[in-house]
Amino acid sequence: MAITVYFVRHGETYFNRFARLQGWSDTPLTEKGKMNAQKIGKVLADLRIDYLFSSDLKRAVDTARILIAEHPTASMKEPVQKKFFREVFYGSFEGHSNEEGAIWASYLGGKRFRRIGELVDEFGVEKAHDLLKEADPAHLAEDSKELNARVEQAIAFLQDLPDDSNVVVVAHGSIIQYIAGMYGEPGHKYENLHNGALMKLQLTSKKTTVVAYNQFEL
Repeated sequence: MAITVYFVRHGETYFNRFARLQGWSDTPLTEKGKMNAQKIGKVLADLRIDYLFSSDLKRAVDTARILIAEHPTASMKEPVQKKFFREVFYGSFEGHSNEEGAIWASYLGGKRFRRIGELVDEFGVEKAHDLLKEADPAHLAEDSKELNARVEQAIAFLQDLPDDSNVVVVAHGSIIQYIAGMYGEPGHKYENLHNGALMKLQLTSKKTTVVAYNQFEL
Protein backbone atom coordinates (compact mmCIF):
# COMPACT_ATOMS: atom_id res chain seq x y z
CA MET A 1 0.00 0.00 0.00
CA ALA A 2 1.10 3.56 -0.59
CA ILE A 3 0.07 7.18 -0.17
CA THR A 4 -0.27 9.30 -3.30
CA VAL A 5 0.64 12.95 -2.93
CA TYR A 6 0.04 15.63 -5.56
CA PHE A 7 2.18 18.69 -4.93
CA VAL A 8 0.72 21.68 -6.79
CA ARG A 9 2.56 24.93 -7.37
CA HIS A 10 0.44 28.01 -6.63
CA GLY A 11 -0.86 30.22 -9.43
CA GLU A 12 1.14 33.08 -10.86
CA THR A 13 1.78 36.06 -8.56
CA TYR A 14 3.04 39.54 -9.37
CA PHE A 15 6.58 38.66 -8.22
CA ASN A 16 6.45 35.64 -10.54
CA ARG A 17 5.46 37.91 -13.40
CA PHE A 18 8.31 40.30 -12.59
CA ALA A 19 10.87 37.42 -12.16
CA ARG A 20 11.58 38.31 -8.55
CA LEU A 21 12.58 35.94 -5.76
CA GLN A 22 9.52 35.62 -3.55
CA GLY A 23 10.45 33.12 -0.86
CA TRP A 24 8.62 33.91 2.38
CA SER A 25 7.45 37.26 0.99
CA ASP A 26 4.00 37.29 -0.58
CA THR A 27 2.34 39.04 -3.47
CA PRO A 28 -1.22 38.42 -4.66
CA LEU A 29 -2.25 36.02 -7.39
CA THR A 30 -2.61 37.73 -10.75
CA GLU A 31 -5.71 37.12 -12.87
CA LYS A 32 -3.61 34.61 -14.78
CA GLY A 33 -2.66 33.04 -11.44
CA LYS A 34 -6.31 32.55 -10.55
CA MET A 35 -6.81 30.93 -13.94
CA ASN A 36 -3.80 28.65 -13.28
CA ALA A 37 -5.51 27.51 -10.08
CA GLN A 38 -8.88 27.01 -11.75
CA LYS A 39 -7.34 24.90 -14.53
CA ILE A 40 -5.49 22.53 -12.21
CA GLY A 41 -8.57 22.51 -9.98
CA LYS A 42 -10.60 21.14 -12.89
CA VAL A 43 -7.91 18.49 -13.46
CA LEU A 44 -8.20 17.43 -9.82
CA ALA A 45 -12.01 17.63 -9.77
CA ASP A 46 -12.52 13.90 -10.37
CA LEU A 47 -9.88 12.87 -7.83
CA ARG A 48 -10.97 11.60 -4.44
CA ILE A 49 -9.09 14.00 -2.16
CA ASP A 50 -8.71 12.67 1.37
CA TYR A 51 -6.45 15.46 2.65
CA LEU A 52 -5.73 18.96 1.36
CA PHE A 53 -2.78 20.86 2.77
CA SER A 54 -1.07 24.08 1.84
CA SER A 55 1.83 26.17 2.96
CA ASP A 56 0.85 28.99 5.30
CA LEU A 57 1.76 31.66 2.72
CA LYS A 58 -1.22 33.48 1.25
CA ARG A 59 -0.56 32.68 -2.41
CA ALA A 60 -0.67 28.96 -1.63
CA VAL A 61 -3.75 29.27 0.61
CA ASP A 62 -5.60 31.29 -2.03
CA THR A 63 -4.73 28.72 -4.71
CA ALA A 64 -5.94 25.89 -2.45
CA ARG A 65 -9.24 27.69 -1.88
CA ILE A 66 -9.77 27.89 -5.63
CA LEU A 67 -9.05 24.15 -5.91
CA ILE A 68 -11.72 23.48 -3.29
CA ALA A 69 -14.22 25.64 -5.17
CA GLU A 70 -13.55 23.63 -8.35
CA HIS A 71 -14.04 20.26 -6.61
CA PRO A 72 -17.69 19.12 -6.68
CA THR A 73 -17.39 16.60 -3.84
CA ALA A 74 -14.81 18.27 -1.61
CA SER A 75 -15.59 17.71 2.04
CA MET A 76 -13.01 20.20 3.26
CA LYS A 77 -13.84 23.88 3.48
CA GLU A 78 -10.30 25.16 3.99
CA PRO A 79 -6.80 23.78 3.38
CA VAL A 80 -4.86 22.71 6.47
CA GLN A 81 -1.90 25.08 6.58
CA LYS A 82 1.56 23.71 7.42
CA LYS A 83 4.67 25.86 7.75
CA PHE A 84 7.00 23.11 6.54
CA PHE A 85 5.42 23.35 3.07
CA ARG A 86 6.61 26.97 2.75
CA GLU A 87 8.77 28.19 -0.11
CA VAL A 88 12.55 28.29 0.25
CA PHE A 89 13.63 31.37 2.22
CA TYR A 90 16.01 33.59 0.23
CA GLY A 91 17.16 35.93 3.01
CA SER A 92 18.50 39.25 1.70
CA PHE A 93 17.58 38.28 -1.85
CA GLU A 94 13.85 38.30 -1.09
CA GLY A 95 12.14 40.66 -3.53
CA HIS A 96 15.26 41.03 -5.67
CA SER A 97 15.47 39.83 -9.24
CA ASN A 98 16.14 36.17 -9.90
CA GLU A 99 19.14 37.27 -11.94
CA GLU A 100 20.68 39.24 -9.06
CA GLY A 101 20.60 36.28 -6.68
CA ALA A 102 22.08 33.97 -9.31
CA ILE A 103 24.90 36.38 -10.15
CA TRP A 104 25.94 36.80 -6.51
CA ALA A 105 26.03 33.04 -5.99
CA SER A 106 27.78 32.57 -9.34
CA TYR A 107 30.95 34.22 -8.09
CA LEU A 108 31.23 31.62 -5.35
CA GLY A 109 30.53 28.79 -7.77
CA GLY A 110 33.21 29.94 -10.18
CA LYS A 111 30.83 30.47 -13.10
CA ARG A 112 28.37 33.14 -14.16
CA PHE A 113 24.69 32.24 -14.18
CA ARG A 114 21.72 34.41 -15.02
CA ARG A 115 18.99 32.50 -13.18
CA ILE A 116 18.72 30.40 -10.02
CA GLY A 117 17.54 27.51 -12.19
CA GLU A 118 20.88 27.48 -14.01
CA LEU A 119 22.65 27.34 -10.65
CA VAL A 120 20.52 24.34 -9.66
CA ASP A 121 21.18 22.61 -12.99
CA GLU A 122 24.93 23.00 -12.52
CA PHE A 123 25.32 22.13 -8.84
CA GLY A 124 22.11 20.37 -7.78
CA VAL A 125 19.58 21.68 -5.27
CA GLU A 126 21.68 21.24 -2.14
CA LYS A 127 24.90 22.92 -3.32
CA ALA A 128 22.93 25.66 -5.10
CA HIS A 129 21.18 26.70 -1.91
CA ASP A 130 24.40 26.45 0.10
CA LEU A 131 25.94 28.93 -2.37
CA LEU A 132 22.93 31.23 -2.05
CA LYS A 133 23.22 31.26 1.73
CA GLU A 134 26.94 31.99 1.51
CA ALA A 135 26.29 34.79 -1.00
CA ASP A 136 23.50 36.31 1.12
CA PRO A 137 25.03 39.30 2.99
CA ALA A 138 22.90 38.46 6.04
CA HIS A 139 23.49 34.68 5.68
CA LEU A 140 19.79 34.09 6.43
CA ALA A 141 18.86 32.25 3.23
CA GLU A 142 18.04 28.60 3.87
CA ASP A 143 20.87 26.19 3.13
CA SER A 144 20.74 22.44 2.48
CA LYS A 145 20.98 21.53 6.16
CA GLU A 146 17.91 23.61 7.00
CA LEU A 147 15.99 22.57 3.89
CA ASN A 148 16.77 18.87 4.30
CA ALA A 149 15.46 18.96 7.87
CA ARG A 150 12.28 20.76 6.81
CA VAL A 151 11.62 18.46 3.85
CA GLU A 152 12.24 15.35 5.92
CA GLN A 153 9.76 16.63 8.50
CA ALA A 154 7.17 17.21 5.76
CA ILE A 155 7.67 13.77 4.20
CA ALA A 156 7.49 12.05 7.60
CA PHE A 157 4.21 13.87 8.27
CA LEU A 158 2.78 12.67 4.97
CA GLN A 159 4.00 9.10 5.54
CA ASP A 160 2.00 8.98 8.77
CA LEU A 161 -1.29 9.44 6.91
CA PRO A 162 -3.45 6.34 6.33
CA ASP A 163 -2.49 3.96 3.53
CA ASP A 164 -4.19 4.49 0.17
CA SER A 165 -4.81 8.18 0.90
CA ASN A 166 -4.93 10.73 -1.91
CA VAL A 167 -3.31 13.94 -0.73
CA VAL A 168 -3.03 17.35 -2.37
CA VAL A 169 -0.43 19.82 -1.13
CA VAL A 170 -0.39 23.36 -2.53
CA ALA A 171 3.14 24.65 -2.18
CA HIS A 172 5.82 26.50 -4.14
CA GLY A 173 8.13 26.03 -7.08
CA SER A 174 11.52 25.93 -5.38
CA ILE A 175 10.52 23.72 -2.45
CA ILE A 176 8.82 21.24 -4.80
CA GLN A 177 11.93 21.26 -6.99
CA TYR A 178 14.03 20.67 -3.87
CA ILE A 179 11.91 17.66 -2.87
CA ALA A 180 12.31 16.25 -6.38
CA GLY A 181 16.06 16.75 -6.14
CA MET A 182 16.17 14.85 -2.84
CA TYR A 183 13.95 11.92 -3.78
CA GLY A 184 13.86 11.83 -7.57
CA GLU A 185 16.06 10.09 -10.11
CA PRO A 186 19.74 10.77 -9.28
CA GLY A 187 21.34 13.18 -11.71
CA HIS A 188 18.05 14.19 -13.32
CA LYS A 189 17.61 17.93 -13.78
CA TYR A 190 14.20 18.85 -12.40
CA GLU A 191 13.26 22.30 -13.68
CA ASN A 192 11.24 24.73 -11.60
CA LEU A 193 7.54 23.89 -11.98
CA HIS A 194 5.24 26.08 -13.99
CA ASN A 195 2.56 27.88 -12.01
CA GLY A 196 -0.37 25.52 -11.50
CA ALA A 197 1.64 22.41 -12.44
CA LEU A 198 1.97 19.34 -10.22
CA MET A 199 4.43 16.74 -9.01
CA LYS A 200 3.09 13.29 -8.14
CA LEU A 201 4.76 11.28 -5.37
CA GLN A 202 4.19 7.74 -4.13
CA LEU A 203 5.07 7.31 -0.46
CA THR A 204 5.55 4.16 1.57
CA SER A 205 7.09 3.90 5.03
CA LYS A 206 10.45 3.15 3.40
CA LYS A 207 10.50 4.92 0.05
CA THR A 208 9.53 8.16 -1.66
CA THR A 209 9.20 8.01 -5.45
CA VAL A 210 8.71 10.85 -7.93
CA VAL A 211 6.11 9.48 -10.38
CA ALA A 212 5.44 12.58 -12.47
CA TYR A 213 6.86 16.10 -12.51
CA ASN A 214 5.78 19.46 -13.93
CA GLN A 215 2.53 18.02 -15.29
CA PHE A 216 -0.90 19.50 -15.90
CA GLU A 217 -2.69 16.14 -15.75
CA LEU A 218 -2.99 13.29 -13.26
